[in-house]
Amino acid sequence: MFVTRFESKVKNFLLSPAQTFKMLKMPQVLLIFCLAGATHALYKQWIPDTNYENKTNWDKGDVPCGSDRVQFSSQRKVSVFVETTHAVQEMILPMDGEIILNSGAGFYVFSGQDPGCGAGVRTKFKDSESLHWYNPALWQAAATLNDLQDGHFLFSVHEESVPCQQDDVIFKALSSFRVDTTSSQTTIPVKSVSVLGKVFDSRLEFSEYLSSGSGQLQFHGSSSVTAGNPGCGDPTGCDCGNSVNYERICSAVTCGSLSCKKPLLAMGHCCEVCGAIVTIHYTDGFNLQNYRERIRHLFLSLPQYKSIQLGMSKVLKPERLMGIIPLGSSPEIQVVILDGETGKLSEALARDMTKDVKSHGSILGITGADIQTASEPGNSAGTVVGAVFGVLIMITLIVIVVVLIHKGVVQMPSMPSMPSMPSLSRFRRSTNVSDLNGEIDRGFDNPIFDKPDMLNNIPGTDSIFMTQTGVHFVNPAYDENETDFTV
Repeated sequence: MFVTRFESKVKNFLLSPAQTFKMLKMPQVLLIFCLAGATHALYKQWIPDTNYENKTNWDKGDVPCGSDRVQFSSQRKVSVFVETTHAVQEMILPMDGEIILNSGAGFYVFSGQDPGCGAGVRTKFKDSESLHWYNPALWQAAATLNDLQDGHFLFSVHEESVPCQQDDVIFKALSSFRVDTTSSQTTIPVKSVSVLGKVFDSRLEFSEYLSSGSGQLQFHGSSSVTAGNPGCGDPTGCDCGNSVNYERICSAVTCGSLSCKKPLLAMGHCCEVCGAIVTIHYTDGFNLQNYRERIRHLFLSLPQYKSIQLGMSKVLKPERLMGIIPLGSSPEIQVVILDGETGKLSEALARDMTKDVKSHGSILGITGADIQTASEPGNSAGTVVGAVFGVLIMITLIVIVVVLIHKGVVQMPSMPSMPSMPSLSRFRRSTNVSDLNGEIDRGFDNPIFDKPDMLNNIPGTDSIFMTQTGVHFVNPAYDENETDFTV
C-alpha cells in the first residue's frame, strides 16, 4: 500500500498544490508515491469513508471517469483511499492531505475523450469535516466480527449506538475516513481501535499512530481516542459510559412522529418510541450475553418476529425518594423492543419473554420482569399510584410523630433562648392620656395602683406617689440627691 502525501517534501515532485495537476502522457501510473508507514464488548464499525470509489463522496453523485477533471478543496484536510486504477483529465490537490493507494491502484491520463465517460465534468470531493464521533447514525454494532461482515447488526438505544468504553472500534480495512472526536471529556476510552486492518489495543501504540500524518488527517477534534481500556469482566454486563455525552448524542438525532397512544422513552434513547420495554431483575448468576443469544434463537428467529428490533443492555436506573430525593442508582437489564409500527408486535414479544422468565427465570438468574407497552396506560398510572402512596406515607409519619409528642413519649428539643425584647417603658412614658380619649386600660384591677388613697395606709409607702405619667418613688439609697425613679 502506498501513500501520496501533499506536503512540502512531496511538492518537489509535484506542481504547486494550488495549481492544476495535469498528467500529460498516455497510460502512465504516477511514480511519486512513498511507502506508508472473553468479554461482553460489542464491535462498533464506523460507516462513512473517504474512499475515491464511493460515489456518495462526489458532488455529482458518480465516481470520476477519464474525461472528468477532479478537484479537492484546497483549504480542507483529507485522507483518501484509492482501491483501483482510475483515468482522469486533471486533478487539483488540497493544501494538506494524502492519497492511500491499494496494491495495484493509481491514476493515469486518458488521451482525448473517454468514450464511456461522455463530455466530462468538473467534479468535487465532498467535505467530511462535519462527521462526528457522537452521531449514533454513523455507527453499526454487531456481537461478533462474522456478524459484522455478514451484516447482522444489533439495534441499540442512541447512547449505546456510539462506541462504549469496553467496545472494539473498527474502521474498515480498505478504507480511510475523517472523524471529529470533540466530546465533553478530554479522552474517549475504548477497548481497541482497528485502522486499515491494523488493531491497536495499547494506549501508547495508538497514541503514536494519532501523532502520525495519517492519524492527524483521520482523527481531529478536542478529544483524543484512547485504546487499551479493559473489557467488561462482569457477566451481568457493564454500563456503557456515554451518559456524560447524552446531550451531544441527542443533538445529532431527529425524532419522527409517532402513531401509538402512549409512547415510551427508554433510558439512553433520545426519542420516544412505539413498542415495549422489558425490565429484567437479576441475580449474580445472570449472564447477559447468554440471555441475549437465548432471546435471539428462541424468539427473534421466529417468522412473526422477523421485523423486530431488540436492544438489550445493563442500565443504572436512578432511585429517588417520593420521586424527588436522589438515593443513588440500581442496575437492571433494559430490553427495548420496536416493530416499526404501533407496538402491538413488540408487546406480544414482551409478553412471550415474561412467560419465559416465569418458567425458566430461576435457572437463568432472573428474579422478575416488568413490562411497559405503548398501547396501555399502565406506565403512567403506576407513576401516579406511586406518588400518591408516597404522600400517604409522609402524612402517616407526621401524624405518628405528633401523637408521640402529645403523649410525652417523644419530647421536643428545647428552643434556644431568644434575645430579650426591648422595654416598652419608653413608649409608655411618652404616651399622652388625652390622646387615648379616656382612662388608661390597665388590664386588671390592682388594689394598690387603682386606689391611690390606700398607699397612705401601708407603712413605708409615704415616698410613693402617682401621677398621670406614671408611678414615682424615692430610693432611700440615693435620697441625698433626691433621685426619682419613674415606672
